[in-house]
Amino acid sequence: IPSLLSNILTVGILIYSIIQYRDNHNNAFITYGFAVKLGTTVAFFSSVIMAFYTFIHISYLNPDSISVILNTTEQSILETQPEISDEELDLALSMTEKLMQPHWMMIMGMLAGTFMGFIYSLIISIFLRTKQSSINSN
Repeated sequence: IPSLLSNILTVGILIYSIIQYRDNHNNAFITYGFAVKLGTTVAFFSSVIMAFYTFIHISYLNPDSISVILNTTEQSILETQPEISDEELDLALSMTEKLMQPHWMMIMGMLAGTFMGFIYSLIISIFLRTKQSSINSN
């Protein structure tokens, strides 16, 4: 549910920002390419803000969250693969622990947020673009 809510919020913000730019700053005209670029830029900057928040939250506000994530990961692995060897489990947990460092989470958050914003912008821009001929006929 939090992931679904986050995606709906992201799509809503992208739609709102593209419509606001198109209608208020560009005389109700926007090309597909510019709408994609605008949506990706908005997604990038919102990803940067969220990445810094995540870094501060994990580093200072709730430093125990990483150990909770690692424990949950271990339980999940053991439930889905009960026959896993101790060596494989240790390897999986050590790799997870390396990627769960605040700086890696910040980088991955920015990359993932920007990428998803780009994908959403590709789709949203199809519906929000305006063609030059429709502007000239008004």
